[in-house]
Amino acid sequence: MQFRTLLLLVLSAPLVLAAGSAVRAQSVGTPPSPVEDQGGAFRDTLKRMEIKREEDEHRKLVDRAAQIKQAVGALADEAAGSRLARAAEKKLKEIEKSARQIRSESGGSSDDKPLDPAPASLTDALKRLGEASERLTESMERTSRHVVSASVVSGATEIIQLVKLIRNYLN
Repeated sequence: MQFRTLLLLVLSAPLVLAAGSAVRAQSVGTPPSPVEDQGGAFRDTLKRMEIKREEDEHRKLVDRAAQIKQAVGALADEAAGSRLARAAEKKLKEIEKSARQIRSESGGSSDDKPLDPAPASLTDALKRLGEASERLTESMERTSRHVVSASVVSGATEIIQLVKLIRNYLN
């Protein structure tokens, strides 16, 4: 047993010494290769691309908030008395989908708290939906892509809950 261990040490010692001197020679005398220099430029390019992608995603969310505001305005114009036409369902789905996307991209999740106080009529619900969409649009325009805004999340959640309530007023 001792003979094998001694033989293994004697035979492996030159390999360890040769590998160590090769590593030392590379690290001491050689300048960085052009590939390593390109790695820094490549990382910078990737970082710029990531920042641009995040800015584009944020801009899309701001645009979605503006679309919600516009759709709510059109919905309020379509309201006839205490009922909405069945065609308004498409706008309601569009508003809800956009609000859900804004909420999830802003770091929010589902919130099933009921509205407090709940609007008593379609007119009140549409008025409140308009106010909520206005606040959401303003909040989205004020925040940067770096900020997780509680007002954005709560505004989007309120819009989703109002859309669910307004669906009850469809013909």
